[in-house]
Amino acid sequence: MKSDRIEDLWSQLRLHIEWAKGFSLILLFAQHPQPVKLLRERLADSLRLRTQRLRVWQPSSTDEVGTLAEQIFKASGNLAAGPLWVELWRHAAEGSWQQARTQLLLRLNERRFLLERDLRKPLLLLLPQEEHGTVYVYAPDLWAIRSFSADLPNPPNPPPRELRGHAAAGPARTELVSASRQASELEWERLWTGTADRARLDPRDGFAAFAAARERGDLDAAGVVAAQTLELARAQVVATSTMIRERNLVIAVSQLGDLAADLGDLEAARGAYGESLELSRRLRTSLGDTPQVLRDLSVSLERVGGVAADLGDLEAARSAYGESLELRRRLRTSLGDTPQVLRDLSVSLERVGGVAADLGDLEAARSAYGESLELRRRLRTSLGDTPQVLRDLSISLERVGGVAADLGDLEAARSAYGESLELSRRLRTSLGDTPQVLRDLSVSLNKLGGVAADLGDLEAARSAYGESLELRRRLRTSLGDTPQVLRDLSVSLDNVGGVAADLGDLEAARSAYGESLELRRRLRTSLGDTPQVLRDLSISLNKVGGVAADLGDLEAARSAYGESLELRRRLRTSLGDTPQVLRDLSVSLDNVGGVAADLGDLEAARSAYGESLELSRRLRTSLGDTPQVLRDLSISLNKVGGVAADLGDLEAARSAYGESLELRRRLRTSLGDTPQVLRDLSVSLERVGGVAADLGDLEAARSAYGESLELRRRLRTSLGDTPQVLRDLSISLERVGGVAADLGDLEAARSAYGESLELSRRLRTSLGDTPQVLRDLSISLNKLGGVAADLGDLEAARSAYGESLELRRRLRTSLGDTPQVLRDLSVSLDNVGGVAADLGDLEAARGAYGESLALCRQLHAALPEHPRFAKELTDAETRWAALSEC
Repeated sequence: MKSDRIEDLWSQLRLHIEWAKGFSLILLFAQHPQPVKLLRERLADSLRLRTQRLRVWQPSSTDEVGTLAEQIFKASGNLAAGPLWVELWRHAAEGSWQQARTQLLLRLNERRFLLERDLRKPLLLLLPQEEHGTVYVYAPDLWAIRSFSADLPNPPNPPPRELRGHAAAGPARTELVSASRQASELEWERLWTGTADRARLDPRDGFAAFAAARERGDLDAAGVVAAQTLELARAQVVATSTMIRERNLVIAVSQLGDLAADLGDLEAARGAYGESLELSRRLRTSLGDTPQVLRDLSVSLERVGGVAADLGDLEAARSAYGESLELRRRLRTSLGDTPQVLRDLSVSLERVGGVAADLGDLEAARSAYGESLELRRRLRTSLGDTPQVLRDLSISLERVGGVAADLGDLEAARSAYGESLELSRRLRTSLGDTPQVLRDLSVSLNKLGGVAADLGDLEAARSAYGESLELRRRLRTSLGDTPQVLRDLSVSLDNVGGVAADLGDLEAARSAYGESLELRRRLRTSLGDTPQVLRDLSISLNKVGGVAADLGDLEAARSAYGESLELRRRLRTSLGDTPQVLRDLSVSLDNVGGVAADLGDLEAARSAYGESLELSRRLRTSLGDTPQVLRDLSISLNKVGGVAADLGDLEAARSAYGESLELRRRLRTSLGDTPQVLRDLSVSLERVGGVAADLGDLEAARSAYGESLELRRRLRTSLGDTPQVLRDLSISLERVGGVAADLGDLEAARSAYGESLELSRRLRTSLGDTPQVLRDLSISLNKLGGVAADLGDLEAARSAYGESLELRRRLRTSLGDTPQVLRDLSVSLDNVGGVAADLGDLEAARGAYGESLALCRQLHAALPEHPRFAKELTDAETRWAALSEC
C-alpha cells in the first residue's frame, strides 16, 4: 500500500465528510484490513477534535447484517452524533454474506428518500472490492446519489487479487495506465466495454470519467467519454423518459459544450449549451418550478452566459446571467436561506458582477460582488469554518479586491486580497498541503503580489510572487508534469519575470520568461496545437520579446514578436474572427509595430499599426461600442498617430489623436470618472497637445496639457500618492512646463519643472533606485537644467545636468549598452557639454561632446537604418566640428 495513495484518499474523504451538511453517501471498496483500520482511526480522530463521535458497525454474522437497515434509520434521531461507518467488506466470496449485503442494499435503495430526508449525516458503507461493479445493479438509486466512492489501496504483499492474473502484462504498463488515467476513467471504460446491456449503465459514471479526463488535459479521451455518455443518455430518454434521464441528457449535452469550449470552438460550445438550455426549459414546462428544475435551468443559463461572454457578446451574457440570478432569488424565496441556496445565489452574483465589470459598469460589479461576499460571510457564520466555506469566502474576497483595484482603490484591494490570503493559509494549516490547497494559496499570493506592484511596493510583490512560484514548483514535484501544473508554473514565472523587470533586473526577467516559454513549448508538444496552448505560447513569446527589447536586443525581440504574431494568425485561421482572436492579433501587431519603430523601420511600423487599427474597427462593427472595444480602438489610434508623427505626417497624427480623444470623452460620458477613464483621457490630451505643439499651435497645446494636468491632480486627490499617480502627474507637469517655455513664460516653466522634479525625488525615496525611477528623475533634472540655462542661471543648469548625467552613467552600469541607455547618456553629455561651453569651459565641453559623439557612432553602427540615430549622429558631428574651430 503506497502511503501517498492512502494519504490522497484520506484528504479527499476528509473533505467530503467536512463539507457534508446533511445526508451524504460514501462507498468504499476494500480487500485488506490495514487501510480500513487506518482510515477508520483517522476519521475518528478527526471527528473527536470537533467533539463528534464516529458510530461504527462491524457485524459478525449475517443475522446482524439483517438488522442494520433499521439501526441506520434509528440513528437519524440523534442529530449530534457523527457519521455512520458500516463495515461489510469481509467474507467477500461467501454466498450467505453476499446475499445479506444485497438485501441490505435493496432495502436502503427502496428507502432512499427517507435516507436523504431523515439521516442528516454521512453514511459510509465499506463493501468488498469484488462487488464494486454490481452495486449499481442492485441499488441504482444509491449509486446515483453517492457523493464519493473509491477503492482502498492494498499492502504490497500479497498483490491485489485482480492483478495476479495479469502479471504477463508487465508492471510498467500497469503503472503507466494508473499514472495517466484516473480511477473514474478506468471504471467507466470497464463498465462501457464489459456491460452487455448498456442501457443499464448510469451516465453519471461517465460524467465523472469525463471530468477526470478533462482535468488532466486529455481532451481526446474526454471526447470519447462525452460521445458515449451522450449516446447512452439519448437512448435512455427515447426508451423511457423520466426526470432523472432527461436531466442526464441535459448534462451530457452540456459536456459537449465544455469540450468544444476547451478546444476553442466557441460557436460549437454555444450550440451545445443552447441545446442544453432548451432541454432545461422543456423540463420546466413539463415538471413545473420544482427546486431541482429551477436550479438546473439556472446552471444552463450560466453556461450560455459564459460562452456568450467569451464570444464578446456581453449583452447576451448579461441577459443569461441576469435570468439565472432571478431564478436563484426565487429559490431563496421558496426554500429559505439553506446553505445550498445561499451558495448558488452567491455564485450567480459573481457571474453578474463579472460581466458588469467587462461592460465597464464597475459600480454594478462592486455591488454584485459585495452582495456575494455578504452571503458567504453569512454562510461562514451559520456553517462554521468548513473548507468549502473558507474557500468560497476567499474567492469572493478576491473578486471584491479585483473590482476595487479597477476602481483605483488599491488599499481596499490590498485589504481584500490580504484577508483572502489569510483564509488560504488557514486552509493549509487545517487540511495540509493538498494540491487544491497549495494551488489556491498560490493564486492568493499572486493577487496580493499584483496589488503590491501597483502600489509600487516591488519588494513585497517579489516576495509574494516568489512564494507562489515555490508552491507551484512543489506541486510539480508531487503531481508531475500535468498540463494544469505546467501552465500554473508558467504563469508564476511570468509574474516573477514581470516584477524583476520592474526592479531593473532584466537578466532575471529574461531567465524567468525563458523558463516559462520552455514550459509552454513542452505543453504544445504534449497537448498539440489546441487554442489554449497556442494562445499561452504567444503570450510567453510576447513577454520574451518585451524583455529582449528592454535589453536592447531588438532582433531577438522582433523574432519573438514575429513568432507570436504567426501563432495568432494561425488561431485566426482555425477559430475564425472571434473577438478574443481579433483582439490578441491586434496586440501582436502592436508589438511588431513597436519593435519595427525602435529599429527605425517606420513604414513597417505604420503597416503593422494600420492592420491593428483595422482589426479594432472590425471589432467595433461586430461588438458595438462596448467600453473595451472603444478603449482598444483609442489605443490603436494613438499608435497610428505616433508613427505618423515620427514620419513627419503631423496632420495624420493630429487626426488619429483627435479621434482617440473623442472616443475617450465618450467613455467618460458613459462610464463616469473612474480612474482608468480619467487616466486614459489625460494620456489622449497629452498626445493631442504634443502634435499641436509640433504644428506650432502652442495655445492649443497649452489648453490640452492644462486639461490633462487638471485630470491628474483630480486622480491624486481621489487615489492618493500611488506611484502611478505621482509619475503621471510629474509627466504632465513636464508637458505644461515645456509649452510654457515655448511661449516664453520661463518662470511658469521653472515652477512646473520644479514641482515635477520634487515628485520624481519622492518616488525615488519610496521606490528606491529602480531603472524607471532613475530615468524619470534624470529627465526631470534635464528639464530643470534647460529652463535654468534659458534664465541665465548657468551654475544651476550645470548642477542639474551633472546630476542627470551621473544617474545615466549608473543606468549604463546596471543595464548595459541598450539603445535607450546609450541615447539617454548621449543627450545628457550634450547638455553638460553645452552648459560647459556657455560657461567658457571648452575642455569640459570638448570632453562631453566627444563622448557623446562616440555613443552616437555606436548607436548608428548597431542600428544603421534608424533615421533618428542617423540624424543625431550628424548633429553630434556638427557640434564637434563647431567646437573644434573654437
